[in-house]
Amino acid sequence: MLLNRLLLVTLSLLILAPAEAGIELTENIQLSGFGSTAISKTDNRTPLFISREIVDEACYDCDTIFGLQLDIDIADNFGASGQVVKRTQDHWSDPELEWAYLSYEYDDFEVRAGRLRLPLFLVSEYYYVGQAYPWARPPQEVYDSILGFTSYDGVSLAWNYELSDGLQLTVSPYYGFERVNKVDLGVVALEFDTDYMAGIYVDLVGFNYRIHSGFMQAKYQQRPSPIVEKLDVYTLGGEYSYDSWQWMAEIEIDRIQTNWYASIIYAFDAFSPYFTYAESHQSRKSKAGALGLRYDATSTISLNLEYQMIFSTEEGNRGQFVTSPLVYGESSDVDLVTLSVNFVF
Repeated sequence: MLLNRLLLVTLSLLILAPAEAGIELTENIQLSGFGSTAISKTDNRTPLFISREIVDEACYDCDTIFGLQLDIDIADNFGASGQVVKRTQDHWSDPELEWAYLSYEYDDFEVRAGRLRLPLFLVSEYYYVGQAYPWARPPQEVYDSILGFTSYDGVSLAWNYELSDGLQLTVSPYYGFERVNKVDLGVVALEFDTDYMAGIYVDLVGFNYRIHSGFMQAKYQQRPSPIVEKLDVYTLGGEYSYDSWQWMAEIEIDRIQTNWYASIIYAFDAFSPYFTYAESHQSRKSKAGALGLRYDATSTISLNLEYQMIFSTEEGNRGQFVTSPLVYGESSDVDLVTLSVNFVF
């Protein structure tokens, strides 16, 4: 019954989808939106992935995301943007304000202040927009490495410089003020009282490639512990396209873990088969392979069918699970099947 409803919603979106995303409410105000939903199932009772907790029973809302974004041109060079997202871990009645900021542009510089997206990874800016990347979900080895935190409250400065006709450089330092971040790991609720987040990212964008590097330092206490800790996070990612081929790879390193993935995508007509290999080391120990097929039904709607195998390199290690599989008397290996639908408007 639920599968029939999902297919009915998909067909309705295919029929009603506009040619382009975004709705102009006035000359200076634009509303846009995005969403994803999926049927996901593993062969292991242990909840898989932070904030999704997929298990061995078919789940129809573990990957459900819906967001609305409002962009406003206030005056010359002044703008505002807000984004509210029902994330995978949220109830529909309690979505999250993912970003809300004022911006000002002058020559090659842009200043933003408010709630901003953490710019650590290649797809950080559009992490919740499944239509914008090739997979059913971004590789969790890297994108779950900082427990799924995606935003900060603070300021950023971006310098955008055109090195040549086809080469753009962006250098952006940022600073986040004190904030309490919460995350649920199964039945355990963690709270991090963050004193500050400070970092910088550098983007180099060419005609058919992009290189993204980032650094962030956070000073925090994990409640109720009084111990103050610092965490330095380093990231490096790149993507390259040639004819119908696309390659993507990223690595994340901090003092407790190293995570990376590499992905290859081939596009023909409306179909894009892809393969991703990923590893986690130190605190999380796993290796994974994912084989998937994306179908772009329209310019605003896509479907993904993905099969993923995750192998733990140490029995009982949490790996990509929310907790140790030994708690459930389960194997450290898991297979995952996902059928997802993504859309933008």
